[in-house]
Amino acid sequence: MRKPLTKAMLLPMPENAAREIFLVNHLTFAAWQRGAGSAYLFNELIRVIYLAYYVQDAGFGDADLIIYARAEAAMECVLQRAERSRAWTLDAHDIPLFEAVLRQSDRRLANAPRHVHLGARPARLFRVQRAILSPARGGHRPLSRPCGCLPRQETNFYRTYQ
Repeated sequence: MRKPLTKAMLLPMPENAAREIFLVNHLTFAAWQRGAGSAYLFNELIRVIYLAYYVQDAGFGDADLIIYARAEAAMECVLQRAERSRAWTLDAHDIPLFEAVLRQSDRRLANAPRHVHLGARPARLFRVQRAILSPARGGHRPLSRPCGCLPRQETNFYRTYQ
């Protein structure tokens, strides 16, 4: 039987903890924008994407789910590029997509109950990151198909989430 949630777990994350996470997420994204990506920053950015997705999946969020699938596909392309050329870079046309994911992440971090964030983190994110880093183990991406399988649309759906 599951233990009842405490009052602290039903409230949003404490403001100082949320600010620290905001800062880490925004600094991670800023490094990617400057072309300073790395394996470590890859893990941090993929964590932002999946945490935002899992929090929304728990009922806290209203973004079009395609932004998460496209962000995941873009990260798959980053990983493939890094394996080929050791260049950890985002495509410039994907930057608005990650900005939309980051805005969603910020909103959910400030508003969703703490238990939702904590429930999404440990086991789920570890399994996803292990699958991403070890495709030979039969890992798969939970949101999208391999790089290039999601067609790009001419419409700019990113503006919807600004």
